[in-house]
Amino acid sequence: MTSREFHLNADFDASLRGAKSLLETSDPTYLHEMAWHFLFAAAETDSLIVHRPLPPDFLVYLAGRGLGLPRIVLHPEFTPGSRFCPFGWTPQTEALSLRYAQPDAHPDLRIVQVANSRAFNLEVERGWGEAWGEARGQSKGKRAEREPPGYLFGALADLENFLAARSEPLGWVIKGDHGHAGTGNRRVPSGALAEADRAPLAALFRDHGRVVAEPWHDRLLDMSVQFRVGKGGAISGFRGHVLLNSRDGAFLGVKILPGLRPPEPWDEVLEASAGELGRVLDDLGYFGPVSADAYVRNSPQGPRLRPVVDINARLSMALPAHGLADRLPGKSLLWMWSKPRKLNLPAPFTGYSDFEARLGAHAFDPDTRNGILAVSPLSIPGSGIRPKRVGFLFSADDEAGLARLQTAFAKALGRS
Repeated sequence: MTSREFHLNADFDASLRGAKSLLETSDPTYLHEMAWHFLFAAAETDSLIVHRPLPPDFLVYLAGRGLGLPRIVLHPEFTPGSRFCPFGWTPQTEALSLRYAQPDAHPDLRIVQVANSRAFNLEVERGWGEAWGEARGQSKGKRAEREPPGYLFGALADLENFLAARSEPLGWVIKGDHGHAGTGNRRVPSGALAEADRAPLAALFRDHGRVVAEPWHDRLLDMSVQFRVGKGGAISGFRGHVLLNSRDGAFLGVKILPGLRPPEPWDEVLEASAGELGRVLDDLGYFGPVSADAYVRNSPQGPRLRPVVDINARLSMALPAHGLADRLPGKSLLWMWSKPRKLNLPAPFTGYSDFEARLGAHAFDPDTRNGILAVSPLSIPGSGIRPKRVGFLFSADDEAGLARLQTAFAKALGRS
């Protein structure tokens, strides 16, 4: 079996909007560091391309935890005989794939752009409508979402008029046409647009061309699924997890249960919606990896499922967590990242032994495979640069064990 070579082009959404890739520059943004967080997406038999070497002390720390690391390839090096697996297909990754002995097949880039747009997502949800909800969404007594999922706008003035005339109890979330990680989302209340919101929304229009306004809901549970769509529309490799999001819907991490599926009673209906989405994407001409977000929200009629919130026609940012789940079968896992300034990390960093000493009995144990593990570098020795994000894994025998680890982590590293 041919090994895979992963490439995390984390500026994927920006590339879909026509922006030049920053990965080929010395730009000191988080993009170069992002590949480190993708480390466990690759299996031991695979490789991962990075633009900056992983710190040696971090690799020594991980080697002692027995989880098995992929081979690290420092750009511009590559492995000609491997199967190239970019995060998403763009002109840059298409060009990189031609270096390999057998370039991986991928859809036309215009189709990739459409499949990743919120306009397409909106069209899919509207097309399913009530008929899909009646046929699929009432699994185990639960009802699928039926209200219009959102509204598309091409100009700020049109959005502003809409917001002034249309009331939603919890307000709205405004999303750019490309940018499913949620970092550019803007929460706004119903009614006349506040001056403080005008400039950020104008920037969203400038960057994306168009935006979608969705009612903000009282979410009870955020989830995501991932799978591959083959030519013909059949899906394979279906998996799911609980999503951890910020108050504006930005990605923070995931919780994976031992069955590697979404939690009940939503797993079957989400697999059905993934199958339906596979057929829709096949009609468009897309094939390859997909991740799709969903949520359960509160309503006067009880919990209601919105099965496809964001369609991401690319690899999932949760893939490293699933790679760890494959390495830790039967465990309940929490994979999360945080800004260092929000944690009480030693400054300057004094080493991974001191980090584990802080955690005490809750540090990751290679024998029981339980505990808290740093899954991205906590420092960049000799650079004078502090990581923009740091990642952690919590591994336990059950969800109660995860809760205990979270409490221990907050005590050891949380800011008072």
